[in-house]
Amino acid sequence: MEIRKINKLVLASSNPKKIREFMDIFSKKNIHIIPQSKFGIDTVNEKHITFVENAIEKARHVTRLTNLPTIAEDSGLCVDALDNYPGIFSARYSSLEKQNRDISNNNLLIKNLTNIDNRKAYYISIIVFLRNPNDPTPIISEGKLYGEIVNEPSGTNGFGYDPHFYMPEFGKTVASMSMDEKNLISHRSIAINKLIDNIMNK
Repeated sequence: MEIRKINKLVLASSNPKKIREFMDIFSKKNIHIIPQSKFGIDTVNEKHITFVENAIEKARHVTRLTNLPTIAEDSGLCVDALDNYPGIFSARYSSLEKQNRDISNNNLLIKNLTNIDNRKAYYISIIVFLRNPNDPTPIISEGKLYGEIVNEPSGTNGFGYDPHFYMPEFGKTVASMSMDEKNLISHRSIAINKLIDNIMNK
């Protein structure tokens, strides 16, 4: 298979907001994203201790069930003063149920940063591309977005920690950006564009 000719990919994700971001960015490259839900596939448990291992596990799970080229991402927020936590636990940082988890995660983050002056942090996205279930050479890309954590949330766009992730050079949080603005600079868009370049050059 000549992967540079691929015009559609299965995305191993059930997160509707993440799916939308992938669709928006890939559509500009004329690549159609098909969420795993179209195949009735549930998300596999993230049991590894690194972003790349989790991404590979998710991609392999979906491509094994569809036998189609698949991409998967694992991403998170790493805060300097918290020894890079929440890291791989970003989506499940708190123990609250899923429907309120973003708020609970953010509340715990701000609580753990009480009386801490160093608020530097970065988002990281690791994306893995597998041609098939037995692909011995997955394509892996990485993107990072640097900023700082602020106590007061701002903005209603985005998801996760975006309302508290402040970008000094833009003078606003990621959640205060439009989708187009975010997709130009985000850790996810950086990783996606690197991945597309790698695919097209294979």
